Amino acid sequence: MDKTLDLKSILPNSMGKLHHAYCLEGRREDVLNELREFLENVLKFKTKGNPDFYFGDFDTLGIDDGRLINEMQSRKAVSMTRRIFIIAAHFITRETQNSLLKMFEEPAGDAVFFLIIPSASILLPTLRSRMMIVNLNRGAENDETEKSEKTANLFNAKKFIKSGVGERLAMVKKISDKIADEEASRSIVADFLNSVEREILNESGTEELKRKNLFIFQEIDKCRNYAGDRSPSIKMLLEHIALMIGESAIL
Repeated sequence: MDKTLDLKSILPNSMGKLHHAYCLEGRREDVLNELREFLENVLKFKTKGNPDFYFGDFDTLGIDDGRLINEMQSRKAVSMTRRIFIIAAHFITRETQNSLLKMFEEPAGDAVFFLIIPSASILLPTLRSRMMIVNLNRGAENDETEKSEKTANLFNAKKFIKSGVGERLAMVKKISDKIADEEASRSIVADFLNSVEREILNESGTEELKRKNLFIFQEIDKCRNYAGDRSPSIKMLLEHIALMIGESAIL
């Protein structure tokens, strides 16, 4: 279950009682500072000059990065009872997530993972299920609420699929303009595509319609993957979906 708490209230104060994997949602710098403080002051785990500590900072976590982390976690602790891996990323490609499933399900016995991302919604359900989700966005709660109210219509998936092609393309332009300079733009796009997918699934109704709409689900999945590239064209990806929905059986 997702929880909105601080680290001291949810993480145990003993290294031996840590869960093997945590997903920490929130602003990267804020979460990282709080986590380092917790490790250093509560668990007495040094994060500087410690061979049993790893920190990786990624814009997009790709397959090669995942393989390297997987290789490192297979090694035994050198000086501590546990090894700590902190992985901060704005986005994780689907291919990489699939490659990390076994690692997060059965890490080497002494490894503990902390994944810092803007939103757990960018994760595959299979990967989410292997971690404890902790929402640390509380500091920006008021800002996020105001932002959500202002952009509710803009990111309205139901309105998007029900509109004509011209209206959808106009929405795409507004969306891409709005998030072009935002650090977590890819996770925002992933959230939006997830919502569009759910709406189409809900509107499809019968199994026959779901089968007829299979192609649009496949296209949405492709766009989610492409959104994880290092320099994706968010506008182009969303325009593609806007056009493909015009051929969907739900309309």
